[in-house]
Parts: sequence; structure tokens; C-alpha cells
Amino acid sequence: LNEQNYFSKEANEEYMSVSQYKAFKKCEAAALAEIKGEYERPKTDALLIGSFVDSYFGGTEAQFALEHPDLFNSRTGELKASYRRAYDVIQRLKKDPIFMEYATGGKEQVIMTGEISGVPFKIAIDNLHPDKIVDRKIMKDFEDIYVPEQGRLPWFEAWGYDTQGAAYREIYRQNTGKLLPFILA
Repeated sequence: LNEQNYFSKEANEEYMSVSQYKAFKKCEAAALAEIKGEYERPKTDALLIGSFVDSYFGGTEAQFALEHPDLFNSRTGELKASYRRAYDVIQRLKKDPIFMEYATGGKEQVIMTGEISGVPFKIAIDNLHPDKIVDRKIMKDFEDIYVPEQGRLPWFEAWGYDTQGAAYREIYRQNTGKLLPFILA
């Protein structure tokens, strides 16, 4: 797998990802329809802003702009007003030395494959350092989230980031023989 085919229909049919796993837990029919190309998950503003901020720190901002021209003003090339908050987030994060230490400086978008419980699995690590796996997350807040039938959960558990960390650590271990900590930045 590589950056060009990681999200392809063929790769999604051959490998499970954490996103697919979470989608299957939520609704098996919708997850399968998405894999078959019969359904596309709607792109929310929050997801697009998070992806834009991640593309900035990952050095792929220009590619993101090409893939999402509707987020930008066609005359000025600037982000539309509803997405300008992303620049505020970027400027704030650049001032945080701890965030910058964790979220940058490693290898970007490291793709690996392996198996979990006999199922072929793929991962794309946002920022891989020699001593840690870092995933960037842009969050509105860090408040607990109510999940039906489970009650109030810490935000990272409610969004399944604990599952993501476990999968990333295991696939990395299978590829390198080393077990690294998983950090959310």
C-alpha cells in the first residue's frame, strides 16, 4: 500500500482499518455499502477542518486544497469564512512547544499492514517518531461524551481512539518487533 492507493476501493476491500472497524460496530450494512462504493459517509465541517489542520502539519496542505476546492474562495484562494477557524487552530498549535514536539518531526503518514485476529489490517500513522506513535486530533473540547447504552465516556474512548491506539501499536509491533506508546496530540 502507498499514499496513492491507501483509500482505494481495492485496499478497503482487502484490508480492515480502524475507521472501517468502528463503522462496522455502528452499522454493518452501512459499513459494507461504503466498502462496495454504494455509500459515501458525509463529510462534516468538523472533519474537514480537522483534515485541513492535519494536512498543514503533515506537509500536504497543497494536495488537500486540490482535493477539496469547495473549501476555498475561487477568487482569492483563501479558506471560506466557515473554515477560517482552521487557521486560528494552526496558529495556536504552532505556539505550543509540547504539541509541536509530538505532532511534527517524525516520519509522516507511515503506512503499514498486518493482521489482527486473522483479519488483514492497514494503518497510516500520522507522525512516527523512533520512540512513539503520534496521531493528531483536532477536538472541539475534551469533555466526556454520552454514548447510548454505555453512559458518559472519556472523549478518547467515545471516539474509539483507544481502539485505534491498540491497533496501531499491534501492527507496528508486527512490522518492527517493537512496541511503542501511542500518543494523541
